[in-house]
Amino acid sequence: MWTCEKWPTIKGPCRTGCWSPDGSRLLFTVQEESVIYSLSFSEYSGEQEGRVGGSKTASIVADLSETTFDTLYGEKRIGGEVQSMIWDPSGERLAAVIRGSSNQTTIIAVFRTRNSPVFELLPCGFVQGEVGAQPQLVAFHPCFKKGAVLTVCWSTGKVSHIPFFFEKGPFPSFSSPQIPLMPLGSRSSTREQPLFSEL
Repeated sequence: MWTCEKWPTIKGPCRTGCWSPDGSRLLFTVQEESVIYSLSFSEYSGEQEGRVGGSKTASIVADLSETTFDTLYGEKRIGGEVQSMIWDPSGERLAAVIRGSSNQTTIIAVFRTRNSPVFELLPCGFVQGEVGAQPQLVAFHPCFKKGAVLTVCWSTGKVSHIPFFFEKGPFPSFSSPQIPLMPLGSRSSTREQPLFSEL
């Protein structure tokens, strides 16, 4: 049976959300906030088999407020309200389309994720289109075996396919203050663009 619960602490209506591939976690955002919330769900066994229970509170797992990064192209202000999110089928990458204030470009933030034994969400990098190009639609390829392929449809009519090749190993800790920001189309060849998501 479905029930409806109202959370008085959340400022506005839901903007976007996405499920983890195994269905155990829902990430969502609300309008006029720059954070990603998480709700975990579990299936019951025994007498309550077939029921799904969720956490009683939503946890903030990422704060995407505007901040300044040093990039290969100089200082860049990034952050704002999440417009859409998608989780890749392997559960290892999350892409979030972030729109900042009016003088900022909409950008795609990519996160490395792990759902068990504990949930982790770590920044991995950014994807930005050519000057004036805004992401209109993002989707992950459902069957890429060597990692994840993010497809982005841009406002200019172009479509980009960005591969992320996974390297198996321990979850990294990010300590470098420089995060590369590579605008698509800024180089003469797609072969020159970095293809590994471990930045």
